[in-house]
Amino acid sequence: MADSPKKPRGGFQGGIKVPLVFSFVVGIIAFVVATVVGTGGLNNPEHPLRLDIGLIAFGVGFAATLVVVALLQLTGRENPDHISEGSGMNRSSEELHRAAVARARERMRRERAEAEQTEQANESTPESDDR
Repeated sequence: MADSPKKPRGGFQGGIKVPLVFSFVVGIIAFVVATVVGTGGLNNPEHPLRLDIGLIAFGVGFAATLVVVALLQLTGRENPDHISEGSGMNRSSEELHRAAVARARERMRRERAEAEQTEQANESTPESDDR
């Protein structure tokens, strides 16, 4: 793979900046919502803001969104052309089946021909008399 040409990736699918910004925005929204809800609302003076719950929500929201976006980008990416060449996993099962059937037919034909030759040889040689 060292000799495979590197193609510059650009646009939405190739960049890392857009998924990071999107995940960061989702994390900030989760932080604000969790902080306010964990405190009991904005008009609750006897309880301080619960920044610990907000930071946990930010981390979970950021990581989960980043994983989902990365998986969506991977599923939308086309496979390189060199993957479909050669033998191995990418061979067609139909071609393998046809080759196996052809080998089996050839083997059966050879066995039949050998059996016929053996029968002809047995018929042409005279039997030895018992003494």
